[in-house]
Order: sequence, then structure tokens, then C-alpha cells
Amino acid sequence: MVNDGVEDLRLKYIQLIYQNYESGKAAYVEALPGQLRPFENLLSKNHGGKAFIVGDHISFADYNLVELMRNHLVLAAGCLASCPLLAAYVERVSARPHLRTYLESAAHCDRPINGNGKQ
Repeated sequence: MVNDGVEDLRLKYIQLIYQNYESGKAAYVEALPGQLRPFENLLSKNHGGKAFIVGDHISFADYNLVELMRNHLVLAAGCLASCPLLAAYVERVSARPHLRTYLESAAHCDRPINGNGKQ
């Protein structure tokens, strides 16, 4: 169910990027804290944000959420400011050795986030 929430937010992000970027970005970014609050709340209920989004072990939902949050940080650098647990979680998961290696690689850094170049 958590991954469904991630995908709901991803759909809104995709609609912004591909259909409404110029006229909708400001409103999207303004509404983003409310969209992120459920993830912050889930983290707060799971070992005070020290574990993963749905338990003590990493899952697909974690990688999916972190990837989407990293895209949002490109869209609006301060977008996680109102969600300190979510911000720390993104940093913590991104620091996992194999993921960090990939995130620092040319394969990741040289690849555009979206096919239309809008970020």
C-alpha cells in the first residue's frame, strides 16, 4: 500500500513534467509538503524514522520512494525542508554503499531524469 502512495505522487509528478510544467510548477511545489506528509508520518511511526518506510528491512517501496524524492529535490531543492525524517531517510538510503556508488557514477549523473529535459 505504501508503494501505491509513491506511485500516486509519481503520477502527479509525471503529469506536471509532461503536461503542465510551465503553468503548474509553482502550485505543485507549494502543495508538495502536504503530499509528502503521509510519508513523514509513516517514518515517525517506525522507530522514530530510523528504520525503513514499511519495516526494519529495505524493500522495493524504499528504493521507489527515494528515487522519486531525489527527482523532487532536483525539481525543488528545498522540498523536504518541512519533512526532516523524510529528508534524513533519503540521505540514509542514498548512502547505502552500492546505491551511493551508482548515484555517483556517470551512468546516473549523465542520464536525464525525464525524456523531455524538464526537471
